[in-house]
Parts: sequence; C-alpha cells; structure tokens
Amino acid sequence: MAGASVDAFPPEVREAAKAAIVDTTGVIVAGASEPVTRIVAAAVADEGARPVADRLGARLRTSMEGAALVNGVSGHALDYDDVNQSAIGHPSVVIFPAALAVAQGVGASGAALLEAYVVGVEVMTKLGRAMGGAHYRTGWHATSTLGTLGAAMAAGKLLGLDAGRLQHALAIAASEASGSRQNFGTMTKPFHPGHAARCGVFAARLAQKGMTGDTTILEAPLGFFALFSFGQATIDGVRDALGNPYDVASPGMNVKRYPCCYATHRAADGVLGLVEQHGPAVKEIESVDVIVPSGGLGPVFHDRPQTGLEGKFSLQYVVSAAILDGRVTLDTFTDEMVQRPEAQALLRAVRPIEDPSIPVAFNAIEEGHVVVRIRPRSGVVLERRIEHPRGSPQNPLSHEELLDKFRDCARALGREQVERAIALLERVESLRSVDELVSSLVLAGAATAGG
Repeated sequence: MAGASVDAFPPEVREAAKAAIVDTTGVIVAGASEPVTRIVAAAVADEGARPVADRLGARLRTSMEGAALVNGVSGHALDYDDVNQSAIGHPSVVIFPAALAVAQGVGASGAALLEAYVVGVEVMTKLGRAMGGAHYRTGWHATSTLGTLGAAMAAGKLLGLDAGRLQHALAIAASEASGSRQNFGTMTKPFHPGHAARCGVFAARLAQKGMTGDTTILEAPLGFFALFSFGQATIDGVRDALGNPYDVASPGMNVKRYPCCYATHRAADGVLGLVEQHGPAVKEIESVDVIVPSGGLGPVFHDRPQTGLEGKFSLQYVVSAAILDGRVTLDTFTDEMVQRPEAQALLRAVRPIEDPSIPVAFNAIEEGHVVVRIRPRSGVVLERRIEHPRGSPQNPLSHEELLDKFRDCARALGREQVERAIALLERVESLRSVDELVSSLVLAGAATAGG
C-alpha cells in the first residue's frame, strides 16, 4: 500500500473517498463545541506544542498528535460519523483526523491526503474482516483497536515511510491499541477514535525516527490476532485482499442520518416510516417489538437511559423518540429530552428481541434485517421490515443530501465559509496544500497551542 496513488485509484474509489471526507469533516466541525471535545482540547492546549496542525471548527493550533486527538474526539462526540461493515466500527473518524494532521505537518497536497485516507481505511477494514466477530463481541471497540493500526499506515504514507518502516509503525501501533465497549454511552467512547488517531500518528513518527518493532506482530503467537481475536483471525489472504476491492467503495461507507449508534438506525427508519404512513395512530402505543439479528443488540445496552449520551446507545429510547417526535435529530439527545416523562414511560413499552433465525454472515449490525412491530391500543398491528437504512451503500443519500448534512453540521462557521469549504472539499485532490482547505474549517484568527 506504500505505493498507492490517486491516479491509480478507480474513479468510484476516489469519489467514495471524497464523499466520506465531506461527511467526516462536517461531523468534526459539528462536534467542536461538545463538552468532551472542549475537555480534550483544553488538556492539549495546556500541554503546549509546536503549532503545525489545526483543530477544526474552533481555535487551536497544536502538534500533529494533538490535532489528530482533538479532531478524532470531535468527530465522534455526536456519534454522527460513518461506519463500515468490515471494520464493525467507524473508520473515517480515526483515519481522516490522523491523515489531516500529518498532511498539515508536512505540507502535503490534497491528493496526498486522499491517498493516505484510502490506505488507512483499507488497512483498518481488511484487518477488521480478518479478525472476525469475536473481537467485537468480547468487548473491544474495533474503531479504536483497529483504527490505531489504520491511522499508523495513513500517517506513515504521508511521512514517506518505505514498506519496512511501515511494518515497524504497524508493530508499534499494535502495542498502543486499546478501547473497551463498556464505555459506550460515556464521554470516553468518543475519546477512543481520537486516542487511536493520535497513537497512529505517533507510531508512524517513531518508526520514521528509527524505532523498531516485531514485523510479525499480526500473526505471531503473541501477536495482535492472537491477543484480540482469540484464535479466530487469520493472516491468510489479507495481503491479496488489499485494494481488491477497496473497502471505501465496496462494501462502502454507511453515512449516518441520525446522530446515534448505527445499531438503532434500521429501527428508527422503520418507526419513522410507520409514523409518516399512519400518523397519530402510532402514538397511542400498547407495545413495540423491535426484532434484530442475533448479536444486533450488542452496542445498545442502555435499557433505561438517563443522559443524552446513554440515549444514543438505547434502542428503546431511539424508538420512543421517533414515535413521540416524528424525527431523530441532534436535539433528540439532550439530557432533558431523554429524561422527559413521556419518553421514560414509552421506552418501557419497547421490547428489543434478537432472532437467531435472521441470517448473518459477519456483522449483525448491518446484515440481515430489522422488523418493527407496533401494537396500538386500538386498531391493527403495524409492521415494517428494514434491510438497508438510508445512508447505506444500498440505500444511499444523494449528493445534495450529503451536502445538506454538511451544511447543517458546519453552520457555526457561517454560510460563506461553509460554501467555500464545500467547494474545496469537492476538488480536494487538486489542492496544492491542505492548508487551504483547513483555513476554511477553523474559526477566524486561529490560536496557537496555548489557546
């Protein structure tokens, strides 16, 4: 992957990568004012650093590692960033912040940024496919563990590491990989991708300076696969699978319509479809069954949420909010909205059910189907089956819908700056320097690492 180039990418790969970068950039800007982002940014600013890279959507110029950390946290703070079937996680929110920070640090072009993003996503997702499902089921957050390795590859490419040094960067990153799913529904969950991005950048920089690691780190008896997949993973075929096809285009990225765990999206689509079709009748509820594939409830374990963060990982709350409000938006996930009595009452009538008869080969969050069955207090049972949510590769958002999401996410920048950012993102591969893009994504008068 060290020699991958924009010119060699198939057109569909370039376009898919650019669309993913648009989406990820927007959610990074949207998350800039979130409490967890402000906390992490303040800690980074306190450290001080050589100011070479920027925090998006705010005012902070800091180190490559610091910018990767803060932007990664910001991009996941709202849980509004894309997901991928192979990774069972969120590739872009790790890989793009790492690549952007290094691209700024070395003065790279937009084409180089795009290349590094594709390479990082490809390594992360193909390793995710090789790992199998045990890694996620056991409790590891694949976004963070696998993302650290992918970020190291993206950063290493921008730093010009040869194949040998990239192997050492991967080995270093493997010893940095971490992240527990027990922290879902807390501020530490969005910390995971930022931490992974920072660690990947640092691993690549250490390898550049001559630090070494075990170059058999993936397949060795005490290596990454053995430690994280409990014997399920295999190195066989990984090398041949790289770029064949590129995961960013096939199976592709799932763009989120709702700022909450992707495991709730098919149910939300089903409920909102029934609300649109049947109107007020849906609001008088006796019970709601949400039937998902076996394993599909893994990430959504907050059955009685009390905070907005917990609500993002509660199938019961997302379904209840969709019924009560007829929409699921950023405003859905405030503490006040989750705690309102009508939502707390209704979510107790929602029953999530895992059905082992629904066929799933690898990823229960995206494969198979979800059935929503609403029993009104009067009238017939209402039912809808959803296989592919809006925003998935099989049911994609239009280009204009994607840009509308970006405009909504980035509105704090002001309309003129948002439109300038869109114009630059749409031709990112032609930019001589990524600084031109970044300047459209930070608040005027960007500060140094001290503030």
